Amino acid sequence: MAKKATAPTPPSSYELLARRIQKLILVPRAQLERQVVITRAPDELEADWDLLLEQLSEEESVTLVPQEDGSVRLTWVKPNAE
Repeated sequence: MAKKATAPTPPSSYELLARRIQKLILVPRAQLERQVVITRAPDELEADWDLLLEQLSEEESVTLVPQEDGSVRLTWVKPNAE
């Protein structure tokens, strides 16, 4: 008896936001400068944005600097090679 294939669960709004920000962080220029300015898109939930910023702020190597226009400058230090 063959099993029915289940449709993959679509990503949550938070997962979509996190993926978008991850792509911005991985841009070669951002990697070179170790910084990027991130902004919540109009269609993204404020609760998701707040959660993402909270989680990023818990990372020791990450600094968040709010900008006057509501965006956030995200900077990070190169991890130590151990």
